[in-house]
Amino acid sequence: MQNIKAFSQDIVLRNGEDVVIRAIRPDDKRRLLDGFHRLTGKSIYFRFLCGKRNLTKDELKYFTEVDFEHHVALVVTKEEKRQEEIIGVGRYVQDEEERPERVAEIAFAVDDAYHDVGIGTLLFEYLVTIARDKGISRLTADVLLENKHMMKLFNHSGFKLNSSIEEGVVHIEFDIKDHPFNRYYIK
Repeated sequence: MQNIKAFSQDIVLRNGEDVVIRAIRPDDKRRLLDGFHRLTGKSIYFRFLCGKRNLTKDELKYFTEVDFEHHVALVVTKEEKRQEEIIGVGRYVQDEEERPERVAEIAFAVDDAYHDVGIGTLLFEYLVTIARDKGISRLTADVLLENKHMMKLFNHSGFKLNSSIEEGVVHIEFDIKDHPFNRYYIK
């Protein structure tokens, strides 16, 4: 299996723009924070299920210093004025609860200016493939019912979703052992 820490691949988005999808790195803290500050309050609320004005030093460390075994994070970047910008981030974190199978929670955030060009789908497909290759058998997500972009992504993923709704949050679970994505992540 390719070293996921070194993973990087050039991609062309639906809008024709060239981007890179790659593993997050510890030196991404500033880029991640800059990307966070470009998100609207609504996008922040959709991602964190609460309002936030900033990311703490501990959160930045947690989000960028991952082990790539139990916590995997990818970013989609573009070059802007000779600087790399993060325009999308996706991750999964393995559930620490004792279960007969490995389960992880998956989450995404995409820069508002880049909604509907395939970044969420791209991150989803790569993360599902990596998770399966690392022995994760089931993924979960908590999505606000009003988050139409994420609900559309999950509903059109091709997976059989088990979902429940509580207080406007949709809890989604799906089995990934036999998923259709295997063309992206290079082994």
